[in-house]
Amino acid sequence: MASEACCTIPPVVQDTDSYKEKGTYEAISNLKTYITGAHNSKTGIFIIYDIFGFFPQTLQGTDLLSAGTNSLVVVPDIFNGSPMPITNFPANTPEKKKALHSFFAGPAHPSTTVTKIRDTIFPAVKSRFPGIEVWAVLGYCWGAKVAALLSAAGTQFSACVMCHPAMMDPGDAGKIEVPVLVIATRDEEEGVVRRWGDGIPGGLREKSEVVRWEGTFHGFMAARANLKDGENYRFYEKGYKLAVHFLNEKFKSGS
Repeated sequence: MASEACCTIPPVVQDTDSYKEKGTYEAISNLKTYITGAHNSKTGIFIIYDIFGFFPQTLQGTDLLSAGTNSLVVVPDIFNGSPMPITNFPANTPEKKKALHSFFAGPAHPSTTVTKIRDTIFPAVKSRFPGIEVWAVLGYCWGAKVAALLSAAGTQFSACVMCHPAMMDPGDAGKIEVPVLVIATRDEEEGVVRRWGDGIPGGLREKSEVVRWEGTFHGFMAARANLKDGENYRFYEKGYKLAVHFLNEKFKSGS
């Protein structure tokens, strides 16, 4: 990472309970949508949150992305007020496992979500912000899976960031048509992450980056982040700096 990347995000607020969001909410495509950053920016980042929906840790991250890239960042409430309750994690009882399975088979089904975003939500976002010339997509956990699928043939995005991706399928990598950054953790199987990286098409591989950090866990950049923990705080900051650096490079080059 270039040295200037160390200074590209504001200080991270450790007390998430007292964090003051920098953005505002409005309805887009009949969904509550968090919007942060300059409305006159030429670059935009479309965020797909994790299955737990809006959380202070996630929204602070989107504010960091906006500040670090000078981009407009948009986070639609894809689950329309009904995310998976975080109390169902970890799914260590039959009831919790059933709830999680039902959620992924229903409102969080990846291909259904891709269709909804591609055909309805993202066109409405683009119509609301016609001045944005280049869009990137960033997803957390489940949202990273959706981001990868949205970056295949016919994509409307110029770059993709996958933060601690769930349901990693190396087959998805071969269909990617834009540069991609994958930030994996010890909870993502090493062999799967390696095969995913190896599956990126040759012409895009040198423009992409795949990392796997043993020192942190699945969810460390989003709802499950505990920023009062020093190690989690350090990796949270490191993850957002890497994402900002990657996106700035892609926005600058036009990918």
